[in-house]
Amino acid sequence: TALWSATTTVTSNGSVNGMHDSTMPLSGMVEMLNMQINTWFGGVGVGFMNYYAFLIIAVFISGLMVGRTPEFLGKKVEAREMKIATIVALAHPFVILVGTAVACYYWVYNPAFVEAEGGWLNNLGFHGFSEMLYEYTSASANNGSGFEGLGDNTFFWNFTTGLALIISRYLPIVGQVAIAGLLAQKKFIPESAGTLKTDTVTFAVMTFCVIFIVAALSFFPALTLGPIAEYFSIYM
Repeated sequence: TALWSATTTVTSNGSVNGMHDSTMPLSGMVEMLNMQINTWFGGVGVGFMNYYAFLIIAVFISGLMVGRTPEFLGKKVEAREMKIATIVALAHPFVILVGTAVACYYWVYNPAFVEAEGGWLNNLGFHGFSEMLYEYTSASANNGSGFEGLGDNTFFWNFTTGLALIISRYLPIVGQVAIAGLLAQKKFIPESAGTLKTDTVTFAVMTFCVIFIVAALSFFPALTLGPIAEYFSIYM
């Protein structure tokens, strides 16, 4: 079940053979982090598309760091492509974190609204926060699984997670196609001594660092309030 939960959240297929809500706190964190990074290969096309955006960012930053013209597949990567790639990379954490913040606001400051919808959380505290964070993470990553301790078949959850899914799926696709269109309009530049090599171990490590810093660390404060805090509350 632990292997299945990690595999299904990496590949965005949404299948389960056990309730993710019942896994240990750090296992739940891995399940969420897989979808929050949302750049692993095999994600029904989505993983490759998001990885493409991070490649553009990594090429641009690496070129500036070593004093070479940022080029990818023989095309110059300039400010317009970088801006679009940055928006694409930050849209995913923005939607998830804002959605979770709105849900927390209603839970704390408008309990009458929550009760009118039948109540949301069967678990309070850190785990309840994780349930809400997982809901928006799964919707944004187009996964479909959930921490099923959350009563999510309500107007609020159906509407807000549907909105999160639309923004997180279509906005990146538009941005990535726009980048491809901009690069297609540019002249092909033959490789030279000043070309930044993108088929080396160094560039692979650089790309990993960009993904880790932008994607993973964006969610670290939220994960600290959820599964990490739950882990320490149990074992410390």
